[in-house]
This record gives sequence, structure tokens and C-alpha cells, in this order.
Amino acid sequence: MTVDAHAVEPAPLLAAPVQWIKDRAWIAAWWLGGRTLVLATALVIHVVRPRGYSSSASHAHAFGLLTGWDGLWYRRIAAAGYLLIPNRQSDPAFFPLYPLLLRGAHFFGIGYLTAGLLLSNLALLVALVAFEALTRALFSSTFARRATTYVAIFPLGYVFSMAYPESIVLGAIALAALAAVRGRWQAAAVFAAAAALARPEGVLVALPLLAIAWQSRDRLTPLGRGVALGAVVAPMTALASYPAYLGSVLHDPLAWNEAERAWGRRFSPLGFADTITRLPHTLAGNAWLARDAICFVVYLALLVAARRAGTSWPWLAGAAMNDGRSRARARR
Repeated sequence: MTVDAHAVEPAPLLAAPVQWIKDRAWIAAWWLGGRTLVLATALVIHVVRPRGYSSSASHAHAFGLLTGWDGLWYRRIAAAGYLLIPNRQSDPAFFPLYPLLLRGAHFFGIGYLTAGLLLSNLALLVALVAFEALTRALFSSTFARRATTYVAIFPLGYVFSMAYPESIVLGAIALAALAAVRGRWQAAAVFAAAAALARPEGVLVALPLLAIAWQSRDRLTPLGRGVALGAVVAPMTALASYPAYLGSVLHDPLAWNEAERAWGRRFSPLGFADTITRLPHTLAGNAWLARDAICFVVYLALLVAARRAGTSWPWLAGAAMNDGRSRARARR
């Protein structure tokens, strides 16, 4: 008995992954285009070196403009750990996940500076894929495609290419919510905790997770409800673990708050109102804050647009509180 080789279809072992990649190739294209523009701009500034625009440290590397400022502190933490200097700007003000990832990449022989650029830019690609899937689940494929494109090329998105944890936070939040929507609450807990360990604002992902858990309560078993509740609590637990860690290594669980004060920042429930009251006087001494004020107005407009598009209140509340916390921590 002979078998016609042409009559036997090959087993589609790779068909699904290949098709998955093809379906999302447009995301990679927008990501590549946006990151190319950001990197090219950083390279031009490195070559031209406009006076007063960047620090001297940022001139040491072709993409130094993307690795300075807070990026210096994250690399110091990755290399040497935390150190609190009383009444001086010190590194407990920066949360630990990003330095841990830098340290992990360095273990494989990648320099801290290169690792920061790779982590941030590749994390953005993952974040865009997760964001598109989440937006498609909540709205529609057309809406998701448009929104993901905007995220990839939005002008202020240059920060996603900097040696900062912002792209990791975006990805962790999107993955946490996507896992929750799909009923994978254990994964949601892991990603939500990661968001809070990267930036304190990441804890606010608990709000949409709580809303998703509440909407799913009738479909969950008692055990499933407990796991869902655990996912809601996970970012708050992760946030609380950081002071506990600082208490262990620095013998001061309040080191983060002390470092924040030394940076001229503090958290206050009325920080939003205080910022608006002080804005005219502050603008007179720092013209760059006009940029922040304009961005804040744009942010409010985008929140209104998101509500009109059907975004639920828990997401809007988390976004508004995130921006409000940023205003409360603004320099005074």
C-alpha cells in the first residue's frame, strides 16, 4: 500500500503561532516606526548638542538623552542596591522592579545602559500587543486598532523608549486586565503585582480588576471568587512589600517617603488642589511647567473622550487618580 505524499496535509504545528504573528504584524510596524523616530531624534540631539537642553552625562552615549535623569538612578540601584542618605536625594524614591530587570539583563553580559534601552523598547511592543487585545475585548477590533496606533505614535510616548519603567507598567496593567477579562485571575494577580512594584501608580489597576471581578461574580465558583479577590488585593500587597523590604535592608520602612521629601515631592490627598493654587507662582519660576499644565488639560480632554467612547468608570477613576497622584508629587 502506497501513500500519496501530496494527499497528506502537514500537521499544522506552527500554523497557529505564525498566523497569530501575521495578524499582529501591523502592531510591530507602528511600534518600529514610532521607536525609530524617537531614537533618531535622540541621535540628532546627541550630534547637535543644543546648549542647556540635556545634561552632560547624556552626551556620553549616542542615545544618552534616553538614559539620563531617573535612568541614572535606576542603573545605580541595579549595580549597587539601595542607599538612603538623610536629607539628600537618594534612590529609595525609585521602585525596585525595573532595577531588578536591569540586574537580570546584566547577568547575561548586557551593559546596564543598553539593557535599559532594550527593556523599555521591547516592553512597549509587548504592551501594545496586550493593549490591543484588551481594547478589542472591551470595544471592537476597529477601535482597538485605532487606539493601539495612537499609543504607538503619541508624541509624549517617547518616555516609553527611555530607561524608565513606564512601558513595563503599561504592559503589566494591560496584561493584568486582559487576564482578568479572560478569567485567568492568577495571571492577573502576577501582572498587577508587577505593575505596583514598577511604579506606585500601578496599584490603581486594582480598581478595574475589582470591577471585572464584580461583573464576573455570578460565573465564578466560591474558590474562583477568592482567587479573583486575591488578584484585586495583589497590587496593594506588592506595594506594601516595598516598605517592608526597605525596613529589612535599610532598617527604615519609611525610607521611600523620606527620599521623596528630599526630592521636593510629597503625597497629599489635596495635592491636586494645592498644585492648581500654586501654579501661577510656580510658572513664574519654571517655564517648563507650562508644558505639564498643557499636558494635563489634554489628559482631561482624553478622559472625557474615553468616557464618551464607552470606557467604564473604574478605568476612568484609575486614570484620573493616577494623574492626580502625579500632580500631588510634582516639584514645589
